[in-house]
Amino acid sequence: MRKKAGAERLLHLLTQILEEKRGMVIYGPPGSLRTRLALSVAYSSGPFLYIGTGRHARLRRLPSDVKVFQTVSFYSELLRVFEALGEVKAGAYRTVVLDEFLANVVPYRAVLKESYIMRMALTEAQLLSSIIDSSGKVITVCGEDQRTGGPLGLRYIRLLKPYLLRLEVIDGEVVVEERELAYPSILLSRDRVELKKMIELCEAWSKP
Repeated sequence: MRKKAGAERLLHLLTQILEEKRGMVIYGPPGSLRTRLALSVAYSSGPFLYIGTGRHARLRRLPSDVKVFQTVSFYSELLRVFEALGEVKAGAYRTVVLDEFLANVVPYRAVLKESYIMRMALTEAQLLSSIIDSSGKVITVCGEDQRTGGPLGLRYIRLLKPYLLRLEVIDGEVVVEERELAYPSILLSRDRVELKKMIELCEAWSKP
């Protein structure tokens, strides 16, 4: 069933879901507002910490009260996630946004065995899970795996037991889909939000 949703109502709903689940994964094709929505949900939940990986390591347009970690390698990313865990345990922040999961792992595929890659991804997923176990909240932005219809690194993402959200822009609208974590090809619900309204909402809070 096709449903039209207001951008404000959607943001409010996702903020409530994050408070309950404490883990959320937002994925989809490039240009689907994944990062913008993740930041908006995090901001609505209070002060947050942002970890940018890959091309998102250069993201600088964020308010001064957002703590930003820019990573250029998996090693630095892992250190930042570990530091984020310490910040959550100390009560400085409750929400951590990781954007984008596995981006810094990809370059290692050319030089390391797959078993090592798996251990790297598993280590990071376990640290993110520890943030949730420490009463923190984690929003992870991911690319899409065309084979499964789910996020990249699904086997590791499942450790977080998150709310799974897929975004796609179609004909001037953002299609927002809740997917089943066990079988991401299964659609649980779908909303459509006007693209212009979504962009306005996602940019309003980030203006200096």
